[in-house]
Amino acid sequence: MDPQRITSDGGSSSYYALPPEAKELGDLIEFKDMDFNLGNIFKACYRLGEKNDPLYEINKMEWFVARLKAHYLRKQR
Repeated sequence: MDPQRITSDGGSSSYYALPPEAKELGDLIEFKDMDFNLGNIFKACYRLGEKNDPLYEINKMEWFVARLKAHYLRKQR
Protein backbone atom coordinates (compact mmCIF):
# COMPACT_ATOMS: atom_id res chain seq x y z
CA MET A 1 0.00 0.00 0.00
CA ASP A 2 1.27 3.47 -0.91
CA PRO A 3 2.00 5.45 2.31
CA GLN A 4 1.31 8.73 0.50
CA ARG A 5 -2.10 7.67 -0.75
CA ILE A 6 -4.73 10.40 -0.48
CA THR A 7 -7.75 9.65 1.68
CA SER A 8 -11.07 11.44 1.59
CA ASP A 9 -13.83 12.03 4.11
CA GLY A 10 -16.45 11.95 1.33
CA GLY A 11 -16.60 15.71 0.90
CA SER A 12 -15.22 17.80 -1.92
CA SER A 13 -11.52 17.12 -2.42
CA SER A 14 -8.86 19.42 -3.79
CA TYR A 15 -7.63 16.81 -6.27
CA TYR A 16 -10.87 17.31 -8.23
CA ALA A 17 -10.19 21.01 -8.75
CA LEU A 18 -9.53 21.94 -12.37
CA PRO A 19 -6.51 24.05 -13.20
CA PRO A 20 -7.64 27.48 -14.43
CA GLU A 21 -5.70 27.14 -17.69
CA ALA A 22 -7.40 23.85 -18.65
CA LYS A 23 -9.43 24.34 -21.82
CA GLU A 24 -9.56 20.78 -23.17
CA LEU A 25 -8.89 17.18 -22.16
CA GLY A 26 -5.28 17.36 -23.29
CA ASP A 27 -4.68 20.12 -20.74
CA LEU A 28 -6.03 17.91 -17.94
CA ILE A 29 -4.01 14.91 -19.12
CA GLU A 30 -0.82 16.99 -19.02
CA PHE A 31 -1.75 18.60 -15.67
CA LYS A 32 -2.17 15.16 -14.08
CA ASP A 33 1.00 13.81 -15.79
CA MET A 34 -0.97 10.91 -17.27
CA ASP A 35 0.99 8.47 -19.37
CA PHE A 36 -0.14 7.38 -22.85
CA ASN A 37 -2.31 4.49 -21.61
CA LEU A 38 -4.04 6.42 -18.84
CA GLY A 39 -4.59 9.42 -21.10
CA ASN A 40 -6.31 7.22 -23.67
CA ILE A 41 -8.52 5.63 -21.00
CA PHE A 42 -9.48 9.10 -19.80
CA LYS A 43 -10.34 10.27 -23.33
CA ALA A 44 -12.34 7.10 -24.10
CA CYS A 45 -14.35 7.53 -20.87
CA TYR A 46 -15.12 11.12 -21.79
CA ARG A 47 -16.21 10.14 -25.33
CA LEU A 48 -18.34 7.17 -24.20
CA GLY A 49 -21.78 7.43 -25.76
CA GLU A 50 -20.76 10.07 -28.32
CA LYS A 51 -20.19 7.58 -31.14
CA ASN A 52 -22.72 5.18 -32.65
CA ASP A 53 -21.20 2.13 -30.96
CA PRO A 54 -20.39 2.54 -27.23
CA LEU A 55 -18.64 -0.83 -27.31
CA TYR A 56 -15.92 0.76 -29.46
CA GLU A 57 -14.90 3.02 -26.56
CA ILE A 58 -15.39 0.27 -23.97
CA ASN A 59 -13.14 -2.08 -25.94
CA LYS A 60 -10.57 0.69 -26.26
CA MET A 61 -10.69 1.25 -22.49
CA GLU A 62 -10.24 -2.47 -21.82
CA TRP A 63 -7.24 -2.64 -24.13
CA PHE A 64 -5.51 0.35 -22.52
CA VAL A 65 -6.41 -0.85 -18.99
CA ALA A 66 -4.74 -4.20 -19.75
CA ARG A 67 -1.59 -2.37 -20.91
CA LEU A 68 -1.64 -0.10 -17.85
CA LYS A 69 -2.12 -3.06 -15.52
CA ALA A 70 0.77 -4.94 -17.16
CA HIS A 71 2.96 -1.87 -16.74
CA TYR A 72 2.21 -1.63 -13.01
CA LEU A 73 2.71 -5.36 -12.51
CA ARG A 74 6.14 -5.15 -14.18
CA LYS A 75 7.08 -2.28 -11.86
CA GLN A 76 6.18 -4.38 -8.78
CA ARG A 77 8.73 -7.08 -9.63
